[in-house]
Amino acid sequence: MDFIEHLRIPVEEYTTPGAVTASPNADFSEMMKKMKNGEFRHLPIMDGGKVVGLVSHRDLKLLEGLGTLATQVSASDIMHRDVYVVDSKASLEDVVFEMSSRKIGSAVISDGGDNSVGIFTSTDALNALIEIIRGEVPESED
Repeated sequence: MDFIEHLRIPVEEYTTPGAVTASPNADFSEMMKKMKNGEFRHLPIMDGGKVVGLVSHRDLKLLEGLGTLATQVSASDIMHRDVYVVDSKASLEDVVFEMSSRKIGSAVISDGGDNSVGIFTSTDALNALIEIIRGEVPESED
């Protein structure tokens, strides 16, 4: 398989599975606890089984600077509403290109419906590039 063919592998092959999520009414401490416990930097916000937003670790760190005011803020107050949600079968190339075009650091990966199955980040993209360069690429199930 050549370099270009590797880029056509489904993004799910490089996705961090089982994204932890929060509801729009999640408070600051709940979101921080979920990120700290899971050691991740992106928290999809779900409402009625649908992705409605995304909160990043950076968002929470900025909010933390407000001190006690941070406790009055919910996920719906700070979440990014224009979330890039993509089907798990989309190609690595297409997803990385779109993330680059939008200048964003993550994509929520879905099962083709509204269900979040994971998150793909710029770090995942760099890990994929390293694996492709080293020839350690998983074989596509196409």
